[in-house]
Amino acid sequence: MSKKITSTLKKAILVLTVLVTAINLTYIPSAASPIQSHSGRTDSSGGHRDNKNKSGLGSYHYHCGGHEAHLHKNGVCPYSSSSKSSNSSKSTKKATANKSSKYSTTVEKVQIALNNLGYDCGKADGISGKKTKNAVKKYRQDKGLTVNTKIDKELKKSLGIN
Repeated sequence: MSKKITSTLKKAILVLTVLVTAINLTYIPSAASPIQSHSGRTDSSGGHRDNKNKSGLGSYHYHCGGHEAHLHKNGVCPYSSSSKSSNSSKSTKKATANKSSKYSTTVEKVQIALNNLGYDCGKADGISGKKTKNAVKKYRQDKGLTVNTKIDKELKKSLGIN
């Protein structure tokens, strides 16, 4: 092949590559959702009857907080941030909420400290997820602490967190 044809061919391939890339970046396939909507008013706890069982979950299910249809095992919403039990007293709920809130605040402080030290916890959101646990484990290993993923007194002391 001559140099001119080779050069023209390379340019054509480059143009095609750019076009294909542009098409791929702008094309968003529509995902068919397996979730079917169905009518039915919800009661005070966010649940309702679905006698035709369109959801596939049975004749009664919940739609809490805008989530898809789901069941409440043992009376607890799986999307709830705090545990609720119909048998527990108000003081127990309040104590649990305070303890949960305090732990979440501690986790957030640890995340901020570790992120500042270069250990990637992701967003400091107070949730001890996979990134946070990996960062805690790596930090503990690097500092010669007990290697685990726990956020305990030893870790807080090492990070200077009260």
